[in-house]
Amino acid sequence: MLIDHNPLVQTLLGTLFTWGLTAAGAAMVIIFSGTQRKLLDSSLGFAAGVMLAASYWSLLAPAIEMAEQSSLYGARGQFAFIPVAVGFFFGALFVYLTDLIISSCGIESPNFLLDLERINIFINENMKDFVIQHLPHPEGH
Repeated sequence: MLIDHNPLVQTLLGTLFTWGLTAAGAAMVIIFSGTQRKLLDSSLGFAAGVMLAASYWSLLAPAIEMAEQSSLYGARGQFAFIPVAVGFFFGALFVYLTDLIISSCGIESPNFLLDLERINIFINENMKDFVIQHLPHPEGH
């Protein structure tokens, strides 16, 4: 925290700092080609670790503390982890089931969706040319 600065300036600086780090991470897509599988796997692993840490420190730990203060989960809060563990389990189950549903639709990768979009654009452009060349025009040209 910057003690000598206005809270609004601190907020602005914090926002710009996190934006800059996000932009720097996104710029890696431009620098590295998509054919480097080890880099992609490492990046996804690092991102997953960051998100797990963020979810723990900003969501799970405060939820456990709140449950410990409640008398619903034991006299001393010894079972305070149960609602958090149940919520974490259902969140993971939701992600897993969503993955199964998407995979059952034949979509194995986000790249598949991008390829479908490119194919659709290609077909639309070529179909327009085909219609112009082969079908009679209403004006009779």
